[in-house]
Amino acid sequence: MRARERKEPQVTTPEPPPEAKLIARLREGAVPSLSMRQAARRAGISPALWSQNEQGYRKVTPLVTIPIRATADKLAAMALVVGATPGQLREAGRGDAAAILQKLIDAGPDPYAQMVEKIRASREFTERQKRALMDMIARDAQKDGS
Repeated sequence: MRARERKEPQVTTPEPPPEAKLIARLREGAVPSLSMRQAARRAGISPALWSQNEQGYRKVTPLVTIPIRATADKLAAMALVVGATPGQLREAGRGDAAAILQKLIDAGPDPYAQMVEKIRASREFTERQKRALMDMIARDAQKDGS
């Protein structure tokens, strides 16, 4: 008697929404190259959330994936990091995120965030020193209301 063949269920991956494709295309084309982890850190979100938003889905179980769309504020932060324009977000159907991105652009760079990035990139401090400096900057930013 022949053993019964067991069929594995098919897992389908949802198609990323247009804004996710835009973010992925711009990040992958960045010069110098920009990893998801680097981009997520610059946007102030977790690498896992960046990945889910860029791919347009979240894996719930090994066999179940669900489509997701980034919230407007997260998408605007991601767009700022990869250099997307408000017009590109509008073309992708995300006018909500385009409006937030425009406000971020108009506000200009955050000096505290710039200091933190420079500290992270520095090779002159130990990791412990970097954490201490970034904690001090975070406290100062809170005092200033930033």
